[in-house]
Amino acid sequence: MATIAAALLRLATDRVVRSELPAIHEHERKFREATGRGDPWAQESLLVNLYSHLHTAGSLYSPSERMLLSRRDGYSCHAGGLSPLIKAGPFITPDSVVVDLGAGNGLQGLLLQCISPHRKTLQVELSSEMIRTGRLFQEALGIGADRVEWIHDDIVNVSIEAADIVYLYRPARTSLNGREFYRAIARKLASVPKPLMVFSIADCLGQFLDERFSLFFTDGHLTCFSKR
Repeated sequence: MATIAAALLRLATDRVVRSELPAIHEHERKFREATGRGDPWAQESLLVNLYSHLHTAGSLYSPSERMLLSRRDGYSCHAGGLSPLIKAGPFITPDSVVVDLGAGNGLQGLLLQCISPHRKTLQVELSSEMIRTGRLFQEALGIGADRVEWIHDDIVNVSIEAADIVYLYRPARTSLNGREFYRAIARKLASVPKPLMVFSIADCLGQFLDERFSLFFTDGHLTCFSKR
């Protein structure tokens, strides 16, 4: 958690990030005050507030992006929370490739790079504005260009065969269009020619995965699968 807090504070005090999110200094100030008081309950709550505010940065879609999101019955950017990052961290090795499907501004993937530095994070996102913001976050955190690849595309168009770990937060509703979307993702995951782990927030994917995937953790918020 200390690594996450340090990364979030680094973002919150970065001049460029502050220009994108003028109110971020208030979240930073309140968190530091709670830390100074030695109030762990307030500190945890205010850290989540700081994280959530950073997660909103750049949450805009062009008309064509919005049209595709609507056609997919997709959700816009939601914050996955800190606990999934803590759960995923120990499974990431220095040689891992982590793919975030529907990455938003990439905060989750960037924090995973801070917690457990690894070979590559692929950030797949439909919104060009969120990718622009994510690149600012990446620069503020000092994460090298060779360790993060930003992919501006529809999830179903992107190859994930290099993935060791896939992270997603319920990118679409479970309507007819959404179900076809999840089936397409499940086919992509099934085609990965090596062991694979899936960390799914508010899971709608599990019912579409084939028998090679086994559930190894769920807490009602995060659901984790492995394929051997």
